Amino acid sequence: MSSLSQHQKSATIRKSSFGQAVVNGVNLLCGVGLLSTSYAAQQGGWAGLSVLFIFCVLSFYTGLLLRCCLDSRPGLNTYPDIGEAAFGKVGRLVISVRTTYATCVEYIILESDNLSSLFPNAHLSLGAYRLRSHYLCAIMVTLAVLPTVWLRNMSILSYISAGGVFVSVLLVICLFWVGLVDNIGFHVESTKTLKLSTLPVAVGLYGYCYAGHSVLLNIYTSMEKRSQFTLVLLVSFATCTLLYAGVAIMGYMMFGESTKSQFTLNLPSNFLASKIAVWATIINPLTKYPFCLK
Repeated sequence: MSSLSQHQKSATIRKSSFGQAVVNGVNLLCGVGLLSTSYAAQQGGWAGLSVLFIFCVLSFYTGLLLRCCLDSRPGLNTYPDIGEAAFGKVGRLVISVRTTYATCVEYIILESDNLSSLFPNAHLSLGAYRLRSHYLCAIMVTLAVLPTVWLRNMSILSYISAGGVFVSVLLVICLFWVGLVDNIGFHVESTKTLKLSTLPVAVGLYGYCYAGHSVLLNIYTSMEKRSQFTLVLLVSFATCTLLYAGVAIMGYMMFGESTKSQFTLNLPSNFLASKIAVWATIINPLTKYPFCLK
């Protein structure tokens, strides 16, 4: 009865509409991997882009399989729950560490690196101790995102997700703006069709694009109409893949074989669009953090 009461309470609190579920899905899937798809295209060539679409189809299908896993037994709500059902307590522990805590640490390190690159001289002196820029930025980011992890209502989190989707689209617009308006230009001559020697690098980068795959279960359990989950996945994956492919194509055509690991590193620092893109890169991971601990 206690378990049933908790389930009913959760169902009352965490309900999201179709639109909110789609926004959450796009925000989860379209993450920092957006910065590296142009580099992946440079490593694998144009033919390597097919790997991105293969990962999209596989992730979409396995998302449906995960839903079937949740529906197979009462009491399953999250990815760690499935791990425990399959492999016991060890499975829950391993999956929780990998998909939850490791992801949180990854985002904090990423944000710390980005902020410390903008403010290299920032520091804080506490008596005999001196916090350098990296550590200070990591602490500030942690304090900034801490209130967001207390939110449990996915319909409220969809507003944070909307900000994340906006920032992701803004990154794409900035890249396009630099290429078209700021006269960097798009060139096919310096690109290659296929690069077998570095194709494995492209495979890894394209696979990382869908790293938020496991959190999709939280969207499913929070939906008001769970029968729409397949359509939510379809729209989310299609939107994110379109953004990923767009950045890969534009970035590779703009910078060719000189494309760096993040396209923001290729953008001339004197352009306004480049500065906006850098700050968008900092804001983007902050909108993903609340979902890591759900």
